[in-house]
Amino acid sequence: MKLRITIIMLAMVATATLATAQNHEKRMAQIRQAYADRLEIMKNNPYEVPCNEISVDLSQNLPGSGIHQLKAKYYFTQEQYSEDGKMASLLYFATCTDTYAMGMHVFKWEFLWDAMEGDPMFALLVRQEGDAKKEYRFYFENNKVIKVVPEFKQWPLNDMMSLHPYVIDKPADVLRIMKKHQHTFDEIMSE
Repeated sequence: MKLRITIIMLAMVATATLATAQNHEKRMAQIRQAYADRLEIMKNNPYEVPCNEISVDLSQNLPGSGIHQLKAKYYFTQEQYSEDGKMASLLYFATCTDTYAMGMHVFKWEFLWDAMEGDPMFALLVRQEGDAKKEYRFYFENNKVIKVVPEFKQWPLNDMMSLHPYVIDKPADVLRIMKKHQHTFDEIMSE
């Protein structure tokens, strides 16, 4: 009897695990398509000037690391009336390049949000330290990380320390970074 119960329990766990994996693959296919669609829209801009785009450039001298340059671009939807009657736009894509120490440390981010709901969908970090480049991809669903490439447990211990200025001790920290960019966008748009 115990053997039957154990077999049934294992079958239920295997079925649930398979269903979750299939749902994640379906979500990742949706994210890949949304990402490709956003890039296509930005590449084939029919206007001569940027449309629904905000650029932010910042240069400063930081103690210990020298010249720091930040270049960010925020792409957003047309303004629509929100439920409270105010005009609002949703951020759907952002790029950000942070350069430190005369170009020795470069962090290039791309962020993707759902253009209808504003929920995080995807983040890409390309980190360059001198000639070495590493790429990290984060996939989201319901404000949670569902997949990280490469898997977080495979990151070398020194990766986490050298991800300055974005300290990533766990994959969910990327969500915090995305929210910071959403907040910056909201502040700019409210002015």
